[in-house]
Formats: sequence, structure tokens, C-alpha cells
Amino acid sequence: MMLVALAMLVTGWFLPTFKLERFILGSDEYSIWQTVTGLWQDKSYILSVIIFFFSMVFPATKLGLMGWLWFSHTQEDERDRVLHWLGILGKWSMLDVFVVAILIVLVKASSLMDASAMYGIYIFAAAIALSMIVTSLIERLAKKG
Repeated sequence: MMLVALAMLVTGWFLPTFKLERFILGSDEYSIWQTVTGLWQDKSYILSVIIFFFSMVFPATKLGLMGWLWFSHTQEDERDRVLHWLGILGKWSMLDVFVVAILIVLVKASSLMDASAMYGIYIFAAAIALSMIVTSLIERLAKKG
């Protein structure tokens, strides 16, 4: 399940997550990666770093820690420390999905543009949800062991 979550996560970074349709000028589709790089190019460095951190670094780190925990032979105190950090990371897991949802709602409020969610956001959200399930399973197994 971890490998499936990782594949879905990486795929979700590059698939279109939302589409902006302008009144006269047509439409554009944006992926998470395009959003991060576009904000960086527009010199919105802080916003670019925030989205990069919460959408890419947090979920990848969480899956990396879970993989390390699953495949390594760790002492109980080290395992508990990693599980503690996974719990902290897990609390922030869906933040970026909510940010995209809020963006879509805000754009829909404008009379000059419309926004809609694209399939990439669903794959990305499924990857985050699957990683949360895997974390829960690993925590349960660790408590039994």
C-alpha cells in the first residue's frame, strides 16, 4: 500500500489539479508542480515554498519514514519516536487539498472566472488518505509488537 500511495502521490503532483476558465481568454489547467514553479517564477517565493513544503515535502517525508520504519529493524524507543513524528506530519496531511478547495470556491465567487477541480486533485487526495491508512496500520502493528 505504501508503494501505491507513493505512486499516486507523485502522479498527483504532475496531473492537473484545477482548471481556471476566464470569461473571454480561455482556460488553463494547473498541477501542483506547475503551481509551485509558477509562483516561484512570479517571485511569490514564500507562497511557492509553503505549497512545495506542504504538498510535496510533507507527504513524501511521511511515506519515507513509514517505509524506513517498516523495512528496518528499530528499537522500540526509536520506533516510538518515528511514530510520534508520523503523527505530527499526519495532522497536516490534508492541508493542501483544502487549500485547492478554498481556491476553487474563491475563484467561483468571481464573476470573471470559474474554477473546477481536475482528476489530479482526486488522485493526490487518495494518495494522502491511503498514506493515513498505512500510518494507522503501522501504528496498530507497532502497539501489538
